[in-house]
Amino acid sequence: MSAFDLIAGVLLVASALAAVTLKNAVHAGLALVGNFLVLATVYFALEAQFLGWIQIIVYAGAVMVLFLFVIMLLFDAKADVGTGRMPWMRPLAAALAAVFFLALAYAFSGVGPVHPLAEVKLAGGLPGPLGRLLYGPWLYVVLLIAVLLFAATVAAVVLVQPGVRGARKKPQVLERERELGEVDR
Repeated sequence: MSAFDLIAGVLLVASALAAVTLKNAVHAGLALVGNFLVLATVYFALEAQFLGWIQIIVYAGAVMVLFLFVIMLLFDAKADVGTGRMPWMRPLAAALAAVFFLALAYAFSGVGPVHPLAEVKLAGGLPGPLGRLLYGPWLYVVLLIAVLLFAATVAAVVLVQPGVRGARKKPQVLERERELGEVDR
């Protein structure tokens, strides 16, 4: 294991932990951007330049702009999300997470030995060999990730809409609306 491998591994784990433990959502999003950039350097070190640039352009660029947009949308919302109006949601989420992890365990129980990337012949991460790998045996995984990202974005936007059942306005918003109503009269 080289010094680069050790440093990259520590940075990847640290930025991933920061992304899921930071209380400020914008800071967590920026930690995730840092994670994506470190991962891109790992791709470059593995001579997979195409993957490295895609990691920077698509994930660190486009996807994180979308996530940060959703985070900012949540901050600007007039609703308090997660105020406990649906107490049945936590047990349901826990049950679905358990089902998901059991399905993953079942899927990985039948996996044979992993072939090294050298045998796959990715040719430096060029689009042709990479496309045959991703859209061949990994097609459904790529599609599932796309659907999951789309569903998460739609759910975030729907949850912050004031008309959603259970959404409540913040006291500051109610006070401001009351002030504006008095001015209009």
